[in-house]
Amino acid sequence: MSLEDANEKKPGWFYSELITITFCALALEALCNAFGERFIENWSDFESSTPIAKLRIICSQLNIDADFTKEPWSRAVWLIRFRNKIAHAKPEFIEQNEIWSRDEYDDLRDEAPKSKLEKQISPNNANKAYEAAVAIKDALCDGIPIEQQHGLRSDGWTGSSKLV
Repeated sequence: MSLEDANEKKPGWFYSELITITFCALALEALCNAFGERFIENWSDFESSTPIAKLRIICSQLNIDADFTKEPWSRAVWLIRFRNKIAHAKPEFIEQNEIWSRDEYDDLRDEAPKSKLEKQISPNNANKAYEAAVAIKDALCDGIPIEQQHGLRSDGWTGSSKLV
């Protein structure tokens, strides 16, 4: 939903991009833990590993050729680094000197300069983050038999009721 809001430029769309990118990074970490718990013996030994190390271990176990220099795997590296920068944000002094015409000044005076991190928050990066997370989930699921995909390919629940 955040990606849709960002793509439609609904009010607050910058934050929708941030949410999309951050949640895609968190989804990769969750995928690692879900697959690792199910398919890696003694997974608890790897719990404190980085998400990229976890992905490497899981892909190796499932015989998935994960080339971290190519998409979607290179995007996973970017996502984890982005997540770490968000989680451990540090102040950045930004100095900007511009010479503007009066019209430019009127148009741009309320726009704050962006940090290096903020410049990474964009529609393009939000869309690529989502595409990469889905592609990696699909690659991991494709690496296991279909009967073992329950709870990994998609979440779901069942229930029943009766009239009393």
